[in-house]
Amino acid sequence: MIVSERINVWEHPLSIWKTKSQYFVWLRGNLRRIWSDNPLRKEWKKDKLRPITTEEKLSKKFHTSTKNLGQCYQCKEWMAGSKLECDHIEPSEGCYDFETAEKFLWHCAANNPDNWALVCKPCHKIISYCDSHNLSFEEGRATKLAIEKEKEKTEAVKSFLKMNGLEFAKDSKGRRKQLIEVFMREEYYL
Repeated sequence: MIVSERINVWEHPLSIWKTKSQYFVWLRGNLRRIWSDNPLRKEWKKDKLRPITTEEKLSKKFHTSTKNLGQCYQCKEWMAGSKLECDHIEPSEGCYDFETAEKFLWHCAANNPDNWALVCKPCHKIISYCDSHNLSFEEGRATKLAIEKEKEKTEAVKSFLKMNGLEFAKDSKGRRKQLIEVFMREEYYL
């Protein structure tokens, strides 16, 4: 068996990756495909769903085509299985060098259902944001709500802050902080 020496592919003259970072972004994306195509993950998700009951169909809370329901690990809402994703409870360390790439491979392919949870798509986006910004779920949720609120017209944001007992900050950083403060309050928590 021939063992080849590992090279820094981004330094090779024929490389399409100009930097180490570009290479590991590409590698991470391809390793994530292992997770998305993982047959055990798909079976695990099916096992976590339950059929919709007649009463639930009659309540019209769910779309008429809904066949299976599951509960989001984070927000505890019941919803159609198609609106739920399988996520790792313990996040990966990332994929930014050869050592972390190998750990990331095993994170995606090790088939450890004890580390999996069903989460709805909105909660999954918040969890991913929290992982990349080192925030608690509550802080991440409030920050994402603040970012959405900032997309509104300035007058609407100003009115919202005033309605919540705050004086409108002069700079965007201050306003973001104020919006996060408001969305961290209990009455705004889902």
